[in-house]
Amino acid sequence: MSESGQSGALNNSGQPAPQAGPSDQPDGAPDPVYDCAIVGGGPAGLSAAVNLARMRRSVLVIDDRDGRSLWSQINRNYLGFPDGIPATEIRLLGRRQAATYGAGFLLGRVTAATSDGGLFRLLVEGNVGGGAGTDANVTRDEELGRSLGELQAGSPQAVIARTVILATGVRDPFPEFPGRDECVGRSLFWCIACDGYEAIDCSVGVVGHTEEAVEMALDMLQFTGQVTITAGRSEGFSVPESRLAELAANGIAAYRWPVASYPNENGQIQALVLGDPKRTRIPVEMVFTAHTPTARNEIARQLGVALNALGQIVVDSDQHTGVPGVYAAGDATSVHDHQVSAAVHEGNQAACAANYRLYRPVQRAPGTEEC
Repeated sequence: MSESGQSGALNNSGQPAPQAGPSDQPDGAPDPVYDCAIVGGGPAGLSAAVNLARMRRSVLVIDDRDGRSLWSQINRNYLGFPDGIPATEIRLLGRRQAATYGAGFLLGRVTAATSDGGLFRLLVEGNVGGGAGTDANVTRDEELGRSLGELQAGSPQAVIARTVILATGVRDPFPEFPGRDECVGRSLFWCIACDGYEAIDCSVGVVGHTEEAVEMALDMLQFTGQVTITAGRSEGFSVPESRLAELAANGIAAYRWPVASYPNENGQIQALVLGDPKRTRIPVEMVFTAHTPTARNEIARQLGVALNALGQIVVDSDQHTGVPGVYAAGDATSVHDHQVSAAVHEGNQAACAANYRLYRPVQRAPGTEEC
């Protein structure tokens, strides 16, 4: 196959950057053909875009601004950033980096996907909105998108590609309350590995009714002795009484009530107000919700990709899905922990696997099959 052409834009080395457009377009084809369509513009998708574009593949990143990278959490366990870096900054820097090497961007949501004759056809619809993130973070992302030449999909618009990388992420069932979006990543969290350290000596409320929530509350004792757990629903906890006794034995107060309200100001939750007759008020500085994110797997299903019992995309260590030409990376997959560092690694692996498939037979070792 042919390589991408070159435009007049210069990359950081002062050399011409490859075009964001398709590497070739067969005669009579109604739509351009990209080497790879990447669905999702978070850390996994952008890592894939950077690495594929550096291999001089034509890459289009399709994103609907509805992912975790637009919340306000600060990543403090990502190597190389001793003072931490906001997830939104990783996203903005990643978009600029991918664009430097010629990746293109399309704002829209993939609503349908099919494959035929070795090509994939994705239908992308525009007018997306109302997704994850704060207004300020979304506005910054929109401004950068315009400066990078991000296109906006019509209704619908076809994207044709030789390979597809699904970096579609997850949906988090956060509790709904006024001011919530400003709280996510500031005082409302979901991952001890990411944010437990910042809870040292803080008053922490855990919301959840399952064994996962009980474990989260007990694990939080690694950082603070001020831990409270509430079931967060009227049915109470769904764990044996013995587990509730273990919570009490470890100094963790457990309430079998839902949370009636989350008083907050400027992104800081101040208390959990319970739905009991006394309207018990539990002062907190941080709230961790124990929930199971929902993998965004709609496109994977349409392409016949295997899913596990949780609906996560099944991949191997090289991010193959089992459907030739389709790869997946990031939180929607089942292999590694759902952290930014893992997502970046998986995106790179998916890019390497897709790039190998795109090589001509002569460029692969004799007897090596396409990935």
